[in-house]
Amino acid sequence: MWSSEGAVAVITGGGGLLGRGMALTFAEAGMDVVVSDLRLDAAEKVAGEVEGLGRRALALQTDVSDPAAVAQLAERAYGAFGKVNLVCNNAGGALLKPVWDYSLEDWNRILGSNLMGVVHGVHAFMPRMIAQGGPRHIVNTASMSGVGLASLRQLNAIYVTAKFAVVGLTETLAPALAGHGIGASVLCPGMTVAEPSKPMEFRMGSAEWYKDNLLDGLDVGREVLRGVEENRLHIFPHREGLGEVQGRHALLLESFRQAAVTSPPLGAHPRG
Repeated sequence: MWSSEGAVAVITGGGGLLGRGMALTFAEAGMDVVVSDLRLDAAEKVAGEVEGLGRRALALQTDVSDPAAVAQLAERAYGAFGKVNLVCNNAGGALLKPVWDYSLEDWNRILGSNLMGVVHGVHAFMPRMIAQGGPRHIVNTASMSGVGLASLRQLNAIYVTAKFAVVGLTETLAPALAGHGIGASVLCPGMTVAEPSKPMEFRMGSAEWYKDNLLDGLDVGREVLRGVEENRLHIFPHREGLGEVQGRHALLLESFRQAAVTSPPLGAHPRG
């Protein structure tokens, strides 16, 4: 049973739009927050806002692509608060350009934060959380890019690859951790912007699904908290994303249909 009052949350990418939304939402619910970000000044700013809400906060600089840095984050968080109830592996970024223009350095950098940052966070915190007891939950940030129509995101191939992987990791992790009383969720937001009321331009077709369903960071943060409270495996703040997911699964079903029509079942070899 989840309880926010007196809990401790750790958020990577905590100085960004989503991270700030989570941090302030969690603080309002009674949690203390470790705000971790690659940019220390951004982490300190959000930590100050958390303290302004009457909760304790710790700002730390962390490069989540570095496993030693994430291990140090866990050490500092437990050293400061004695426990961690909620870990949000949220850090990441994107690089928009045609897939043939990506360098291997681009692949390593974007996968390093969006995918390996999640892996490092799970690896660093999970053993301690298993031993700790009490209410515990892990939230890994993916995206609608990890469950929707990849064909609409041709300029964002590395990000899509990472987010598909984060979804798979979390879906594998959740039943394994359930036996230890730990919840696991994958956060899949759509278009999240600082000011939803302002006109928005975006370079990919996926934006069409969300142009009338724009949310800000606090909207997403509140949905994350509800998802943790309800122990949801998938947290979908953007309701318009349903149509995109249905479209993706229609493609999968169509491929099965084509195979059934044009190819005999494989493995049904007659014995003679």
